[in-house]
Amino acid sequence: MLVLTTERLALLALDRELAALQAGSRTAFFNAIAVTHEAMWPPLPFEAASFEWAARQLAHDPEGQGWYGWALLANEGERSPPRLAGIAALVGRPDDDGDVELAFGLLPEFRGRGYGGETVRALAAWAFANGARRVIAYLAAEDAHAAHTLAESGFADTHEPPYPGVARWALTATA
Repeated sequence: MLVLTTERLALLALDRELAALQAGSRTAFFNAIAVTHEAMWPPLPFEAASFEWAARQLAHDPEGQGWYGWALLANEGERSPPRLAGIAALVGRPDDDGDVELAFGLLPEFRGRGYGGETVRALAAWAFANGARRVIAYLAAEDAHAAHTLAESGFADTHEPPYPGVARWALTATA
């Protein structure tokens, strides 16, 4: 099991079995990772098709744990089970240039509290340690909160929007 830890989160990399559960049954997925069941799941920008994609990728790349999805678990105290704060994904292994895309989404009650930054920094560091040379994030151009999170985590706006209304941010590995 691949788990990254930050100050307040445990990031659990989906393996083939967890990805299949997540795509097939929200209840079975929550039970398998022993978290509180969340009524508002999944957080944006994720949707059912994202989970199906991750399950397909891991079925074809069973050694790809870490490259297709992460559950973000917040510990809210000894008396409570962990809560899913959100989900994140490195959208596949790095391409020929060493670029990998990062996406993340938090449940509303976890937004604006630093969980996004913890997630972005942990996953970028993991990606760099595993061969990526650059981590790229796409977001709605007007999403000032996500832009702030990325900027605080060392990302910079590339000013190369892939299409109108979308901003492209990147973080390059340091030598």
